Amino acid sequence: MQTSLLRSPTVRQLTFRRFASTTTESASQAASQTASKAQDAAKQTAAKAQEAAKVAASKLMSAASGLGNSLGKIGGRTGQLIKGVESLLPQTIYYTKVAGELSKLVFHGQKMSPPNVETFQKTFSPILNMLKHPRALIDSAWASPTLQPTYILTQLRQLTSKEYAQFSVLGAEVIGFYTIGKMIGRRKIVGYRGGNSDHH
Repeated sequence: MQTSLLRSPTVRQLTFRRFASTTTESASQAASQTASKAQDAAKQTAAKAQEAAKVAASKLMSAASGLGNSLGKIGGRTGQLIKGVESLLPQTIYYTKVAGELSKLVFHGQKMSPPNVETFQKTFSPILNMLKHPRALIDSAWASPTLQPTYILTQLRQLTSKEYAQFSVLGAEVIGFYTIGKMIGRRKIVGYRGGNSDHH
């Protein structure tokens, strides 16, 4: 009777299901254990990497501070130059970041995109050709009708008095800015420092 029960398809099917379910459960448990071990290993690796990065950063900071201290001990003009450069670095970094963010805003706001390679080549290949052959550029400039003296004289004769006044004001502004720049560069209103005795 027992052997007939074992041979019946229903009992075999139930037994197979039971073994299959236990096999599936053990496989899922093994997979979850493997996944948890992998997560633990990944967490440990990340923690070790963070510690290594902190140690490297602290070593770099100590080296930079040591370099800064040694550079700070330099005196004279070199020391003043180093201190001036050090004082300008934070401002330079800040304004570089500001310019980068503004350019991103402008690009996104205007929906701009960089030109593709074909457009770039079409635009800059004539310029590169002109730079490679400067003699041809000079010849074409001299052959241009807009650069002929007779054309320039006729254009000057056709100007109105209002345009002459505008050009005069513009010329006075250019000369004024140039003169002020020279004064600032010399740090004197008239002449250079030292007088004529330096030019012997």
